[in-house]
Amino acid sequence: MKIKFSQIINLSIIIVFSLSVATFEKDIQIKSDTVEFLKEVNQISFLNNVEIISNFVSISAKSAIYDDLNQVISIKGMPSSIESNNGELLFSGSAEKILFFNDEKVHLVGNASMKYENVSISSNIIIFNPRTGKISSKE
Repeated sequence: MKIKFSQIINLSIIIVFSLSVATFEKDIQIKSDTVEFLKEVNQISFLNNVEIISNFVSISAKSAIYDDLNQVISIKGMPSSIESNNGELLFSGSAEKILFFNDEKVHLVGNASMKYENVSISSNIIIFNPRTGKISSKE
């Protein structure tokens, strides 16, 4: 048990260090039941009960992968959900996959839906900027 606990602490330190050196513009917290560092591909995998929280969004999903090379978090679930963390722009949405980029722009992919103020959007892809509220959709 001591070895497992120390491995978790070491992995947590690596995760905090890896995410802090990335060029994400704001602090991002990621919680999950299981974390795996995939050194050979420079990725961190988060599994089960994933929660991602930034200054602008909260995301819930089954799994997520942080790719340090592309500086993007790929989030998957059945579905994954996203909601506003900012009182000025109120939105919520869901999709099979959410891509969260280093500038905090968000792509909802696959059966995507979003509610923003009094507008509801459904599409295969919804691109959203949670800072400005700008939304675009592609079929």
